Amino acid sequence: MAENKRVVSIENRIPELKKYRKKKLIRHLAILIGIFAILILITLYFLSPLSKLDKIAVSGNKQLTENEVCKESGLTAGEFVLGIRNGKTEETLEKNTLIKSATVSKDGLNDVKINITEYKTIGYQQNDGKYYDVLENGIMLTDQPRQFPIGNDLLFQNFKNGKTLEKMVAQINKLPKDVVNSISEVIYSPTKTDQNHIELYMNDGNQVSADISSFAEKMQHYPAIVAQLAKGQKGVIDIEVGSYFQSYYQQNAEKKAAEEKAVEKKKENE
Repeated sequence: MAENKRVVSIENRIPELKKYRKKKLIRHLAILIGIFAILILITLYFLSPLSKLDKIAVSGNKQLTENEVCKESGLTAGEFVLGIRNGKTEETLEKNTLIKSATVSKDGLNDVKINITEYKTIGYQQNDGKYYDVLENGIMLTDQPRQFPIGNDLLFQNFKNGKTLEKMVAQINKLPKDVVNSISEVIYSPTKTDQNHIELYMNDGNQVSADISSFAEKMQHYPAIVAQLAKGQKGVIDIEVGSYFQSYYQQNAEKKAAEEKAVEKKKENE
């Protein structure tokens, strides 16, 4: 009797096993069909124009052209969009001396947006009748001369690309805007005793003698120094060591006295 019950039990379970196996087979087939469908869609995607970069939109550029920005980015129309890494492209763009920061983002399925912030021009240096931009990062654009400077920015003289210009610009960047606006010209004039010596022509008619290394610290007090001068008095303000003022009248008098002394000495020798 026990054996007969066991046979009946197995016979009752056969339909359930068949049903289970059928469901399992259908599930496996569905998975396989799904995988093949995904592979087909991926293949169709890569074969379609949607997988490739179509347009690059550039914004924020002033000195660089759109073509120059696209070239600097390393992106080219027709390359696979999935291969574009926004962060890497931004790093590539920021290696350009003109680009302060860059943001790259996807636009739709196959377009890219590039927004850049350029280093500002803080002044110009004149060479051979042409003007070269001096940027806020201390670099002079020697390959992009202008016929005339734009605006009332500073004029630089005798500087070259390198650490001295970078230090000078870094000092200027520390100054309050009103003090910077009061400067007309910065002249690099090293001496035997001071390789960092500079001379400034001010918009108010004064001159300033200074050292690059301490320029910002001392030059920020320029308005207070000028306020102590007699009305209409102009001259040279020396801020290299302390703060010393010599009027143009004093300079001319000393120069005249020195010339007269030289003439007298020449007569004595004759």
